[in-house]
Amino acid sequence: MLEENELRIMATLDSPKKRRALAAELGYEPGTITNAVVHLEKLGLVTRERVGNETIIHPTSAKCLEVYQDLTATNPHVDFPELLTSSMLRVLYYLHADEPVSAAELAQRTDVSRATVYRTLKTLTNRAIAVKQGTRYRLTEQFSGLHKFAVELRHQHHRMQVQTDIGSGTLLWESYDEFIVRTDEVVDDSQYLLTGLDAYNEYGLQFFTRSGNYYFYSESRESLSPADLVCHLLLIENDARHRKYAMLLITATNTSHEDVREVATSYGVEDIISPLLTYLRTEGEQSSAQTPPWSEMESLARDYEVEI
Repeated sequence: MLEENELRIMATLDSPKKRRALAAELGYEPGTITNAVVHLEKLGLVTRERVGNETIIHPTSAKCLEVYQDLTATNPHVDFPELLTSSMLRVLYYLHADEPVSAAELAQRTDVSRATVYRTLKTLTNRAIAVKQGTRYRLTEQFSGLHKFAVELRHQHHRMQVQTDIGSGTLLWESYDEFIVRTDEVVDDSQYLLTGLDAYNEYGLQFFTRSGNYYFYSESRESLSPADLVCHLLLIENDARHRKYAMLLITATNTSHEDVREVATSYGVEDIISPLLTYLRTEGEQSSAQTPPWSEMESLARDYEVEI
């Protein structure tokens, strides 16, 4: 996503600088700076200003830029531009300082081969950037900012993609490659899959409450399962009404509770989903503060002709 020369520019650009001065400081040809800056500008990390015969390059207020410059300033002995390859950034997106994770889990989450994950982790442990605890790994506290940088950089990429593709929108959930966005626009793009309450129409559940349009962006997926839509709805709004609608879809589509649990884990909403599934399985006998009286679910199901 970022080339080594672009990362070096990001580290150096702590204030507006002339293109030629920046080239001299980094030992690059002015043309190399121009090419790199064009890409950084598309990512919303820099802006360019023409003053006479000179181009002034300005850093933006993007959070990932601030995090990266802090990392490079506090750890001058680490060559971050050489370290932060595309596969490294993918691993760092899911590698925390406070939550150890296994290589197998990283391979699954990143969609990177296990061999590449192991090589990446070996690089990090050899440089004392990460530590191994049994079969699990975590970043050291000193380098916890690497995870934050990877997350903020990907967030910036998603923000700019929404701006380019749609014009405006609010990101509600993100992974490295996918995101959910709320927008006032109607999007006609195969990579933006309709989600939220509007997507329930496909299963005969038509709701008339609207609060914008919701889309799930993915380059690899062609459709969303009922379990996906359940989780998306709870990410959009986890209130009493939306929880009832989520449970109604599970019942209407006869979706396996185990499938819902598995998908919920991938979206990070397993703690929200678990009491809802227990409530449905026990027909309301095991309720919680997050579930309605069973009579309300029965009434809602009758309204939509769903057998509960």
